[in-house]
Amino acid sequence: MKNYTDEQLIKLAVKKDKNALETLVARYLKAVYGFTYQYARNREDAEDITQEIFIKVWKNLNKFKDNKKFRPWLYEIAKNTSLDFLKKKNPIPFSYLDSAAGDNSEKLDNIIKNTVAAPVVMIEQSFLINKLSLAIKILSPKYAEIISLYHKQELNFREIAEINGESINTVKSRYRRALLLVKKIISEAGIKI
Repeated sequence: MKNYTDEQLIKLAVKKDKNALETLVARYLKAVYGFTYQYARNREDAEDITQEIFIKVWKNLNKFKDNKKFRPWLYEIAKNTSLDFLKKKNPIPFSYLDSAAGDNSEKLDNIIKNTVAAPVVMIEQSFLINKLSLAIKILSPKYAEIISLYHKQELNFREIAEINGESINTVKSRYRRALLLVKKIISEAGIKI
């Protein structure tokens, strides 16, 4: 069943085919867990949220519309479930990072995407990636989410807009702002990019 498309698996899962549902879960489990970890920021809560997401997916597969893509639908459920969990656990903190950052996000974007390099450069990039990860954890959830969806989950701006129920321009603007904030955090830590 691994060669089936998401849509084919959904049709089978709606007809109570457990193998189809298991294949869908296996296909997206790691990515959804990584996404929820951005919200939960600890393993136990991320596991609980991930489990809740797949329960909701299973219960709502019959409501999935054929004209939509599964992945954005799944991440919409993941986002809403993660936010609900955080609201129950404690209020979402708003960071002091809402002030504007510098204006050179292209360098940061290139570092994130550039993965082929000589060993010394790879060590330096590993250091930077660790610092980037720490900086992203400091961001408010709305900014951390957009970076996670774009870079880790490899969704495009249109899919992110669909998940968030926002315009593509709003998503692009929030993404740029998130990159600028990450750059500011890193620069305040004394790391040069």
